[in-house]
Amino acid sequence: MLTHITTPETGLRQRGQAWLCRGLLLLAGLLLVGSARAQTGEDALRFTQRFPAASVRMMGLGGAGIAGVADYGALFTNPAGLGYFQRSLLSGSLGTLSVTDEALFQAPGTSNTAENSVRATRLDGLGYVYRVPTTRGSFAIGASFNQINAFDRDLKYAGDNPSNSFTDFLMPVPGEFSATQVAPDYDEELFFGQFLVEDGAGNAYLVDFDPDGDGFINRPLSYIGFQTFGIDFSPALFDDGDPVPFLPAVTTGTMLQAGRVIEEGAMRELNIGGAIEAARNLMLGASLNIHFGAYDLRSEFEEIDERNENDGNFGNTTDFDRLLLTERIESDLLGLSFRAGLSSQIAPNVRAGLTLETPTFYAIDESYSTELETVFDNGDVFRYGGQPDEDVGSGAFEYEITTPWRFGVGLSADVSDLTVLADAEFVDWTQMEMSADVDEAYFEQVNRSIRDDLDAVVNSRFGLEYALGRLTLRGGLAFQPDPRRAETERGDGTTLDRSKTFYSAGFSYRFTPEARFDFGWVQARYADQFLPYTDVTDAPLVDEDVVLNRFAVGLTYRF
Repeated sequence: MLTHITTPETGLRQRGQAWLCRGLLLLAGLLLVGSARAQTGEDALRFTQRFPAASVRMMGLGGAGIAGVADYGALFTNPAGLGYFQRSLLSGSLGTLSVTDEALFQAPGTSNTAENSVRATRLDGLGYVYRVPTTRGSFAIGASFNQINAFDRDLKYAGDNPSNSFTDFLMPVPGEFSATQVAPDYDEELFFGQFLVEDGAGNAYLVDFDPDGDGFINRPLSYIGFQTFGIDFSPALFDDGDPVPFLPAVTTGTMLQAGRVIEEGAMRELNIGGAIEAARNLMLGASLNIHFGAYDLRSEFEEIDERNENDGNFGNTTDFDRLLLTERIESDLLGLSFRAGLSSQIAPNVRAGLTLETPTFYAIDESYSTELETVFDNGDVFRYGGQPDEDVGSGAFEYEITTPWRFGVGLSADVSDLTVLADAEFVDWTQMEMSADVDEAYFEQVNRSIRDDLDAVVNSRFGLEYALGRLTLRGGLAFQPDPRRAETERGDGTTLDRSKTFYSAGFSYRFTPEARFDFGWVQARYADQFLPYTDVTDAPLVDEDVVLNRFAVGLTYRF
């Protein structure tokens, strides 16, 4: 049983540790608390958006190629392009990703900048295309493995906040708890989410963070904050009829707030497909696509009373020193889709192409954990999380994402040794859906928010390729509009634009008619925003300017 003297108003708190009743109730708590991880449309966007291109050659072209390109990257762009292969091919590449995140921490009256970078090197792609011998027309089959998205980011931020504290965010709201005064000799068994609080006058109060008794803590962080004295129950406020009779550990002063968010992982795609010349100058192709990947997030937020303005001696202050919140999310993703396309020579040296991609059906297996540590000036340290019986805010959850259909059109034209390509891809993000076997009502609300908050977009890609003997030069541009309808304001009052612009370049050099070296580079620039916590007046925000550079080198052999 833990005790801690907070303020003269609150007195001595005696806390009965919640008893996790019966295995069935515990299991229900683990399952239901998963929804408190709050899977949203933002999670779905993070997992399902992707790079414009696969393969080193297509990277240099900005991903343009729906019109039909004889490259194994056609399995990602338009499988009909395999029909233009004159010989079989084997190709592989290695890629390096570098991401720089420039952060601007902002709270009322103060701001601070920080910059951090992260790098990751991975197998970028493998491709094999076999041109089947035919007496007439063309027929080719192939398989490829490509990295189609990367989650790597490393955000650091720090700054003074004179206006509020993370402990304000820990405060519950009406409906998330119940509080009742009980007899001083109350000795009934405490159930999950229940605590017994006594003041210095001998009065006793029963505080329940599971007022429905269903094993579901409505707001895990409030429960965890109470366990660690980040917030405390106030008998005086209860007696005065306050609807939220709690006090935060920080009540005054300027807090130093600092954090780090590390994201790692990548999405990959395995394609198996083929193309056939169905009629003269008309290629038809299709591919089966298996999507798989992993996402790992580690987040730390620290708040320090650096000026010792909460010393327990002034007003209703506590002797708060600092707190540290640590969160971890690990997700494994597996999906399946089908892609089909056609490519036709519509005029001399001019090709046109169409693609259709079914929704991808993702299954996500996710585990998460939350740990909070609160330290006081007198040396008291209270921790919650990391122990088998401290599972609120931690657990595992399974859910599904169904992405929208994708429709694409493309044109290419050859002018002497120059090839010009242009693509447009339509994606209606309002059609994305999320679901799970539990908490159906919650995901119905999430899907309504997706329909209300997201919009349809047209992704565009442009590429140039110029042949100079053994050397071929490439350049490209791609644009992915932000599908969010609502405008988000940055700290400086301007509008946050999460649209992504990709600039690319590359080249190939043929050592022999069979072997060539490939190089590709793409850079993406976009803005983002991170909120250390929300639902608090003048809560801090972190504006981000992100620069992503992706390099890939590969070898290709034709036979």
